Amino acid sequence: MKKNQIVFIAVLLLLGLVYWYFRFVNGWMEFRKNTDTPTEYLNQTKIKREFYKKDSIEILSQLNSFLINHDDFFYSKAYFDSTELIIDSILYSSDFNKLAVLVITKNPTYRQLAPDKNHDWYYDATSYIGIRQNDTIALSWIGPSLTNSYSEQDISNDIREACFRTFVTKEGGEAYAYNMNDKRFWNCPIWKEIEEKKIKRKKFEEEKKKHPENVYEPKK
Repeated sequence: MKKNQIVFIAVLLLLGLVYWYFRFVNGWMEFRKNTDTPTEYLNQTKIKREFYKKDSIEILSQLNSFLINHDDFFYSKAYFDSTELIIDSILYSSDFNKLAVLVITKNPTYRQLAPDKNHDWYYDATSYIGIRQNDTIALSWIGPSLTNSYSEQDISNDIREACFRTFVTKEGGEAYAYNMNDKRFWNCPIWKEIEEKKIKRKKFEEEKKKHPENVYEPKK
């Protein structure tokens, strides 16, 4: 094959790769990045400090129970009674009956599977959503799960990025149609799913009390 033909084929291949990148890869990446909540839909709901503090105490109490029992996000045995729970932020619906919580955990690095001796602590993060029920808040874990950061500030930035910018790309279809900082989030299908799960769980608990022989729960 002549040198000119080789150069011509190489140029065609290069042009093809450039077209493929900008047509598919770059376009997909831009979609992933360009998911900021439009300014007109940003959630601006504010709550008084005393109510925020009261909710924080209630939420931390429930999260601590999840942690001790290794439920939901806290299934890992790396979490223990000395794991510190930190509420990064709480967002509210306009009627304050629904909320979303960004949670950070602080653990000593010796609890890691592969401990990093250059750091004393590592941080994980996730999110829960809640529905107010009189004086209590029913929490449900929806993720995402971020792990093994050695900076509280970095993982705070990461969980906010995941929930406020790219949450709409989370697997789950229309259930995650909006980011958590979008005021339309409070009416998206995820809340209906949570209610349906609560009803199923209530029926399960009732059946367990009446006919425990008919109920099977997997071991943790």
